[in-house]
Amino acid sequence: MKTATTVFFATILTVLSQVPASAQETRDQAIAGMRKVDAKEMDPTYTKPAPYAQKLAEEALANHPEVILIAIHAQPPRHKNLIVASNFGRIGKIGDEDDLRCIRTGKSNLELNATGKHFEDELILQDASGKTIGALGVVFNFKPGDDKIALAKIADQVRDEMKPKLPNKAALFGPVK
Repeated sequence: MKTATTVFFATILTVLSQVPASAQETRDQAIAGMRKVDAKEMDPTYTKPAPYAQKLAEEALANHPEVILIAIHAQPPRHKNLIVASNFGRIGKIGDEDDLRCIRTGKSNLELNATGKHFEDELILQDASGKTIGALGVVFNFKPGDDKIALAKIADQVRDEMKPKLPNKAALFGPVK
């Protein structure tokens, strides 16, 4: 015989199982949901990640599980500014206006994506001396009520952890240390 309490909890569980969860995306889910890049957005002659930049991106992801996507934008010799390291591919994607504006002005671009599920902070990437050497895109899951300022501080921390490991821009393209 079912008690009123048992029926009550069974009803609650049934209702909760039918409510769509606003679950945060995994890194793989976020990558799978990214838009396709047009060939004209790519530099077909730059196809491999910069070794040391890729190591820095992977370290940042290991140290910051709250970061779901990360990209390092820089200008390799004889190329335009482009993605040189990331956890989602797109190596060789030419920097867009947001990337270049961030580098040019030193001001971060803080934005929600079109679906409102991701918050991105694109900020300048600096070498150990404080010279701007590119841009760093750091993306987080986002839901209404999340603190954008707190997320931006984490992005600053990610960038600041890379800074002392970069004696200059050339180090991005050098061997893994």
